Amino acid sequence: MNLLIWTTFAALLPLGSSGAFASHTLSSEQKSEVAAWLSDHPSYRLANDQDCSCGEDIQAMRAGVGGEKPVPDYHPYVASGDFNGDGTTDCAVVVISTRKQRDFTLLVFNGPLDIGHPIAAFVYAHHDLTRTGLFFGPPRPKPYRLLIGPFESEGLVLQPRGKTYRLEE
Repeated sequence: MNLLIWTTFAALLPLGSSGAFASHTLSSEQKSEVAAWLSDHPSYRLANDQDCSCGEDIQAMRAGVGGEKPVPDYHPYVASGDFNGDGTTDCAVVVISTRKQRDFTLLVFNGPLDIGHPIAAFVYAHHDLTRTGLFFGPPRPKPYRLLIGPFESEGLVLQPRGKTYRLEE
């Protein structure tokens, strides 16, 4: 496995817990699934906090500014939780092209994962996702849905549709 991929995971994504809880980290199985996808797509890398150009927003999320509950593990381009309500933990990551500037792609992997056979259930490709984050869980109302959008905006909601998702405003 590419050492750069594993180094990126070690630095950016501390080990997350499995289960249906909202998190902005990945479990070891989720890390393996994403690493396998990246191995199959060498012109992409995992997007990191610096790619967001939203350092103040990240700090605000982690600190819980404005009366919001702090999200100490917040990373704008990583989310895990039960996105489709089937009782199994899913994960979402944003990757970025190594060939084109500001060419981001959101990948959603439904659980249970098939380690070694990385097939994304949903792909939102070729968008500038600078200053954009993934949001899931509290303080939003149940049923929780994965949101993607600029900070302090309504963003787009990923609504489950069978084994995939549909973006809605």
